[in-house]
Amino acid sequence: MGNIFSNIKKIILISLGLVFLALGIAGYILPGLPGTIFLIISAGFFVRSSERLYNFVVQNRFFGKGVKDFLETGEMPLRAKIISISCIWIFSIASLFAPYDLIFKIPIIILAITGTLYIRSKPTRKIV
Repeated sequence: MGNIFSNIKKIILISLGLVFLALGIAGYILPGLPGTIFLIISAGFFVRSSERLYNFVVQNRFFGKGVKDFLETGEMPLRAKIISISCIWIFSIASLFAPYDLIFKIPIIILAITGTLYIRSKPTRKIV
């Protein structure tokens, strides 16, 4: 019975990893959609379910280095921090002009502040 549950868990983790992998790849193509964070999330699912898929993410020649560096050190390049925080606030402020009540606008600001604080809490990668 335990083997069935572990197989189901593995299938769920791989499925979630594939969804986030697709979002991450789309983020490298579509403007406004973040890519790296979704790839980091997918790697998190794959590390618990599929070594082959995990290696695909962290060894990919297009995005693997950034994902692997973040997973190993938690560091972000200064440029990525600036772009991330700028995008958070540009899109958050733009969404405040939508014709919605405060029940919509307050969570937007709270999430923007939370995202900013999280990014600021990460160490900045030193250029070697």
